[in-house]
Amino acid sequence: MKIISRLLGATSIALTASVASAALYEAPVAANAYITMDGLDWAWANPLPANNSSFDLSYQSAFGWRLPTVAELVNAPLATDFIFAGANVPLSGTDPVSGAYFTTATASLTGDAACASPYFSNTFYHCDWQDGLGEIYGPWAGMQDAESFAEQLVVRSATPPVPLPGAAGLLLAGLGGIAALRRRK
Repeated sequence: MKIISRLLGATSIALTASVASAALYEAPVAANAYITMDGLDWAWANPLPANNSSFDLSYQSAFGWRLPTVAELVNAPLATDFIFAGANVPLSGTDPVSGAYFTTATASLTGDAACASPYFSNTFYHCDWQDGLGEIYGPWAGMQDAESFAEQLVVRSATPPVPLPGAAGLLLAGLGGIAALRRRK
């Protein structure tokens, strides 16, 4: 009887862990797991090019994420652009929410950095720092000479949020206008 209860306990823990990773995989990318540059949000999305079976945009495309064009890759951010205070992966650590981490840190990895790999893959939770643009190997997937060592970036339009007070004011003015018209009739 003890053996059966132990097996059931271990099975429930394993199922809970897989459900947690699947839940993250089907969640919007955390705001501190990507950067905004030149009107685009850039997410470091996978340690392999998009043609690898571990990469999946099917859920995240609903939030506007897509593969960058060749023209966008010309102005792609450097790996060091993903370093900022409060990014999801602490220096030499792991994101406590997503499990994201960086491998092979070099001297240029000097602070918290953004890695969104767990939001685009159920297989990989890391980004290979040395394969980021401006590092040892350098090219992002989709760039020339990016076949062997390439990390996958994804982009979306960085649209400014609609200011709520302005939108609420417009709504109230419109409703007031409708009420005034009805009152006249």
